[in-house]
Amino acid sequence: MNLYRKMKYFLSVLLLSKRFFTKLFSIKLCLTILYLLSIVISLSACSIFPSKHFPLSSATSETQTQVAQQQWQLSYDKEQYSLQVVVERTPTHWQWIMLNNLGQRLATATVTGSHIKIEQQQSHPANSLIPELLEAVQFSYWSLTDLQKMESLNWSFQERTGHRDIYFSGILRAAIDYNAENGNKIESVWQSHLTYDNKKSNFHLVIESQLLN
Repeated sequence: MNLYRKMKYFLSVLLLSKRFFTKLFSIKLCLTILYLLSIVISLSACSIFPSKHFPLSSATSETQTQVAQQQWQLSYDKEQYSLQVVVERTPTHWQWIMLNNLGQRLATATVTGSHIKIEQQQSHPANSLIPELLEAVQFSYWSLTDLQKMESLNWSFQERTGHRDIYFSGILRAAIDYNAENGNKIESVWQSHLTYDNKKSNFHLVIESQLLN
């Protein structure tokens, strides 16, 4: 009788153990499937939702180096900021240096190929806009042909005399007016006056640019 009970107890434990491990295996399998599905969804999202910033590049069809000193008037978040900027563009890279109205360096950005290096030397409200300020430089001073060559998914450009529009996913992202103070045709955008309106972050730029070379 005792042997019968022991055998019955042993078989019950074995059966429960089998059910437990089967259930445990099923849970692990479900978790693995959910994890793999999350990876697939994440990768799909990367292709569905493109980067909100334009892929900056040093590519240019122009062979001449341009070095310009610029006075920027930035209107952002109900504040006005006077900035000094130096832009140097060569056939292989371009560099952007932003200084405050005392001539103290605030930030430096260097673009080589598609690689971007940004260094912030001092804090300033304009630093929060650095990616979009760099876009403003590229959108304003690169030729339409060069911009269209580096054009990525969902970005497009339209241009007419003295004006350029930049679109992202069909929505106006920025508008540029060249030589806005008068209707004269400009010889070089690097030595001119322009206004730049960012429609996404709602900032306004007035840029006076003078060539140093």
